[in-house]
Amino acid sequence: MTSKLIRRLAFKLMTGTSLALFSYSAMAWPNKPIQLLVGFPAGGSVDVLARAFSEVLSRQLGQNAVVINRDGAGGTIATGVVAKADDAHTLMFGPAGPLVLQPHIKTSLPYKPSDMIGICQTFVNNYALVTPQGSKYRSLRDVLNDPDAKGAGVTYGAGGIGTMPHIGAVMFSQQSGAAMRVVPYRGDPPMTLALKSGELQLAVLSVGAAQAQGFRILGVFTPSRLTEAPDAPTMTEQGVPVVAQVFGGLFAPKGLPAEAIKSLQGACQEAVRSERYVSATKASQQEVLYRGSEVFSKALATEYEAMGQTLRKADLKLD
Repeated sequence: MTSKLIRRLAFKLMTGTSLALFSYSAMAWPNKPIQLLVGFPAGGSVDVLARAFSEVLSRQLGQNAVVINRDGAGGTIATGVVAKADDAHTLMFGPAGPLVLQPHIKTSLPYKPSDMIGICQTFVNNYALVTPQGSKYRSLRDVLNDPDAKGAGVTYGAGGIGTMPHIGAVMFSQQSGAAMRVVPYRGDPPMTLALKSGELQLAVLSVGAAQAQGFRILGVFTPSRLTEAPDAPTMTEQGVPVVAQVFGGLFAPKGLPAEAIKSLQGACQEAVRSERYVSATKASQQEVLYRGSEVFSKALATEYEAMGQTLRKADLKLD
């Protein structure tokens, strides 16, 4: 073999190796900014957590994680977008409702729960039945004694049909015998404005938002009183045994590369320990609770079955 031929073969091998290395580098994850979709409006309790989470995620991954609000339909619009995403850089942060609640009551969703995977759980959200300070409702008993509770229904607001606030009120109605009539809003911010303006007298709102806005809390949908809201009685201790909490965190389309899942779980662990994220949860009266992908996925499956039983009993369908 001539020296010229040897040099030519060596060049081809070197070039091929370089191309292979370049190809591997181009495929490394993440290689562009992460889109972090939130299915609720900016300024709401979920959005506040998502923005705190995205800051830690950006630092850990070395790529910007950009929060994008695609609100509406109880979070199912954002879920549909992420479920059909064709790359590994579109994720969702929020409550589990679109995967464990809405599939039971809305058959025309643009996705199936199996289209998504849970990467990590990072929070539990607590809700309360609230009213403005100047309202005629001074206590939960006033709501139950309202003439509309025995007739057309007491009107209340909820941040979307099929969300946990809505389902919590449905269970409250079942347990108390009070007729309730929902007015859906696109998340906490517009509902807060309606309460402040007097357009709305009752709403199921996150505890943090209720406290921040100075609303009167008539009862919390939690198993026991909250440390941060010790004067707020639970529904159960007032004779209406209802618990309605929702957990959530980071979700992704199925098929996400194992490398990406591992990196994201590491970022999740850093996030729930970070001062920024913990402060955000405390400010909104939500609880930090970390679960890795395997445990989170099992919790989602369990909650899906449990909520299915509850919703079948309520005979609640949207289509």
